[in-house]
Amino acid sequence: MATATTARGSLGNLPAEVTSFVGRRHEVTGVRRMLSTSRLVTLTGAGGVGKTRLAARVGAELRRSFADGVWFVGLAELHDPDLVAVTVGETLGIREDEVSPDARGLAAFLADQQALLILDNCEHLVDACAELAESLLRACPDLRILVTSRQALRLDSEANLTVQPLSVPGHGAACTSAELHKYESASLLVERATALCPDFQVTDANCVTIVRLCQALEGMPLAIELAVARLRVLSLDQILDRLTDRYRLLTAGARNAPARQQTLRALIDWSWDLCSDAERTLWSRVSVFSGGFELDAAEAVCADDKLPADTILDLIASLVDKSVLTRAGNGTARYHMLDVIREYGAHELLAAGEQEAMASRHCRWFAELAAYADRNWVSPRQTVVMQRLRHERANLRTALEYAITTGPPETALQFAADLLNHWFVRGFLSEGRHWLDRALAMPASPHWTRVKALRVAAWIAGIQADDRAAALLADAVALAETLPPSSEHAYLSLIQGVFLMWAGDHAQALPRLEQALAGFRALNNRNGEMWTLIVLGLSRGLAEQPSSGYPDLVAAKDLGAASGEAWWQSFALWALSVLRWRDGDYAAATAAAKESLVIRNVVEDEQFTVGLAMESLAWIASSERRDQRSAELLGASKRMWQTMHTSLAPFRSLQDWHDEVVDEVRSRLGATAFSAAIRRGSDLSAADAVATALERKPRVPVPEQRADTAAGHGLTRREREVAALIAQGLTNREIAARLVVAQRTAEGHVENILSKLGFTSRTQVAGWLADQRQPSRD
Repeated sequence: MATATTARGSLGNLPAEVTSFVGRRHEVTGVRRMLSTSRLVTLTGAGGVGKTRLAARVGAELRRSFADGVWFVGLAELHDPDLVAVTVGETLGIREDEVSPDARGLAAFLADQQALLILDNCEHLVDACAELAESLLRACPDLRILVTSRQALRLDSEANLTVQPLSVPGHGAACTSAELHKYESASLLVERATALCPDFQVTDANCVTIVRLCQALEGMPLAIELAVARLRVLSLDQILDRLTDRYRLLTAGARNAPARQQTLRALIDWSWDLCSDAERTLWSRVSVFSGGFELDAAEAVCADDKLPADTILDLIASLVDKSVLTRAGNGTARYHMLDVIREYGAHELLAAGEQEAMASRHCRWFAELAAYADRNWVSPRQTVVMQRLRHERANLRTALEYAITTGPPETALQFAADLLNHWFVRGFLSEGRHWLDRALAMPASPHWTRVKALRVAAWIAGIQADDRAAALLADAVALAETLPPSSEHAYLSLIQGVFLMWAGDHAQALPRLEQALAGFRALNNRNGEMWTLIVLGLSRGLAEQPSSGYPDLVAAKDLGAASGEAWWQSFALWALSVLRWRDGDYAAATAAAKESLVIRNVVEDEQFTVGLAMESLAWIASSERRDQRSAELLGASKRMWQTMHTSLAPFRSLQDWHDEVVDEVRSRLGATAFSAAIRRGSDLSAADAVATALERKPRVPVPEQRADTAAGHGLTRREREVAALIAQGLTNREIAARLVVAQRTAEGHVENILSKLGFTSRTQVAGWLADQRQPSRD
């Protein structure tokens, strides 16, 4: 049985909305009371009424009432009902092989847990959410579920609360500035206005306008926030006048729609009317993105003769100014839009007849991003591409869905398989298999893309100890034998060797691995060569004396260093630490494992090699009779495995050593002290766990971006102009004046140039430009 990894009363990934909650005291109390008598409570209401924030506030206030935690699962960006259980499992941090689409794994995990599960934005997945909720409640007697949705789940055990708009002053009611705080809508408006304009104050002069705005917007939180955003350019009176005029125009519109939906529509209609034709076109086109987007994606997907690529940045800046888009990110800028604004744009995109074209271009661009990431896995850009894929998870899902539902099969197969490192390093194993299984189910002619997809699916299944791994690999081998030579032949030999090594059959594994190594070297395939060297080193060290594996592991590490990558170096160092531990060289084993941990500083949120290094250090500590440290590191590694959604089980030797260490440390410490140390380790944050493992502040040799790696990341014509002015030493203000654009637009160009070239300073841009202008010496 799996166990929870959170501290008592802990709170899962609660959204930021809870920190800016206004009013709703009566509703919060009501929901808490309902949850005390009903195990399933659903908050329903119109979009923008505040269901998510209410649920988040309730969860925050109840966190001490649930010993095993309050968990918030956002489903707004999820569109595949088959992934609901997987998404919940990822949020809970449970082992992936315990999660299944029919919720049996979730039920097993939560069976004895006292927890509150919040499922947010279920309306587009109502059947899947209802089925999951019913299954979990039947199997988990101490579980409570709080749902937000525009429609109820319609289960017998369900208690419903319709979330109403915030309270507003009655029409004709006299209200002074001192009395505004009595009304939640006014409190929200004032709070947001003060945050936007710090010198904003409520006076008797503007009190009437505030009241009328709240009445006009009918207390809808989203509408209030959208309206207040206009304070950047308009006064309260101007906002009210424009809203009122717009509502009069709407009286001839959809009479059967609720008034509050008309008002929200009116507010977005107004934003649309304030945009130029080009801004409207871009607004509708960027609605094809899910979970936000970056500038290069917008330029590639949305630009054409109607919207040239070098105008996209200026148009995005205008949409940010008009609060259609919001900018996020301290590094590369990323742009988001509220769901209701995105849905509005999608409607306009469909009306313009461009939806299919944009969806196709969106899919093609993200398939190319996946292929680029696969090609650049062994390179100095390894960190950059992995971070980008992490940020684009929602877009990848949308694009994969389009690829699988529209074809051709080769595109879908290649797309899903090219994301191998994304699925593996991030721990998205079940999701990777989901997409691969769907792509493999498509009718396709014999092709190498299918071989690769079968190989990747077999690898992931093997990691999860799934019996289907052997059959998938056999299918890949059989198909490969009918096709011309390819690097896939070497990869298939490699995976065969890995599976044999995991089972302890080194005599059969070594010839397969040597065959794979020869194939990769003949093709100059560094990724395959490093992978095979590491597995060869482990297999040789386990089959013979541990020291017999050292040369292969050192060779793999040296290849990684020469390539500018970090992940394989880390993996090789971990393997070296294991063999040195088995050889009795505890000091060298500790040094190698600690050096392996630098991967966390290079590939954000990497779990796999970090978990392995934790295990290795725990085993070494046990051999040195440092039992408290060993148990704490075992607890930390346990949490890593659960977050990563895998385990040591497929690799028989590793699992056996783990079990031996657990038994030895428990027997020396005693069951009570051992369990306490395990809990301390499990409760550590990832950063604190790494610090504990290192016993010192690490010196991290993070690969640096060299200027010569920037070539090939093409800049637009305007960006090249700006780069030239940067090289001349001009400031952003001077660049803006020279190009006759706003300073903010110039700043955006500079930021985009730095992002595309992978630089952090203007000096690097000047140096790069100088290199580009030098004549070839060939």
